[in-house]
Amino acid sequence: MIIAVDIGGTQIRVALLDEKFNILTKKSFSTGIDSLPDRSCSMIAKEIEELKYSYTLSDFKCVGISTPSFNRLTGKMINPPNLPRWNNFPVVDFFKSSLGLPVVAGNDASLAAWGEYKSGAGQGVQNLVYFTLSTGIGGGLIINEELYEGTMGFSGEIGHISVVSDGELCKCGNRGCLELYASGPAILRAAISRIKNGENTSLKINTDLTSEDVFIHAQRGDLVSNKIVSDVGTYLGQGVVNVMNMFEPQRIVFGGGVSESFDLLKPHILNYVERYAMTHFEKSIDLRKSELNENSSLIGAAYYASMHQ
Repeated sequence: MIIAVDIGGTQIRVALLDEKFNILTKKSFSTGIDSLPDRSCSMIAKEIEELKYSYTLSDFKCVGISTPSFNRLTGKMINPPNLPRWNNFPVVDFFKSSLGLPVVAGNDASLAAWGEYKSGAGQGVQNLVYFTLSTGIGGGLIINEELYEGTMGFSGEIGHISVVSDGELCKCGNRGCLELYASGPAILRAAISRIKNGENTSLKINTDLTSEDVFIHAQRGDLVSNKIVSDVGTYLGQGVVNVMNMFEPQRIVFGGGVSESFDLLKPHILNYVERYAMTHFEKSIDLRKSELNENSSLIGAAYYASMHQ
């Protein structure tokens, strides 16, 4: 069996998978902008130790970790924008010493791409790009049936493609990043800004307002919500055309929480593709929603760990 861990900007998830990569059990913990790595990873290690009581130690083969901003050469996280206190945290060494099992780690979006390619919406093609739309925006690349990570593991940073010239300042240090205009927090910021500007909308500012509410109100016909969805889809279209031109993928898969509303975003993405993609693409690209949903990174981490045993 394989233990998989997915470290994200809002939550950490731990899962146990069998040899066929089926999830047997899963548990989650909250993270956030102020979360501390030692405390969070100690909670993960404790959960894994509890799993050991239910199974014999020989059942456990390895641990695969999906994490943002991971440097595969050093085993450390480098300036993760949504987990600033985790900078330079030696995540691999921490779990090797605390668990006594083989541990491998990779960037979250890359491993999500690998999961979708192996057993989700990416099956059947040789070249694939994966977009994860969540607290941030990331990407993963499958090139000629292999996961492409780059030398340090930072390939596919799609969220930091500039889509607005001299736009907002990103936590990464760049300006106008796609992540600032099409992630979950970006959608919520756009909604709050329009409400405060007095625009006529059914959206209301309250402590429970989420990016998901924008899509719900858009479906109900709210014009402001529909304009936000249109803008987000257009920004994503810019990102899609950029990766089409760079990698010529056969398919692009969208995952992450925001992708739950992919059907509303897709027409706007395709509209941009039709207008701006190079001629040889014939104004089209195969766009699909993730099939593994929130488990893409977990399952990808398990495949990745198995591959590196």
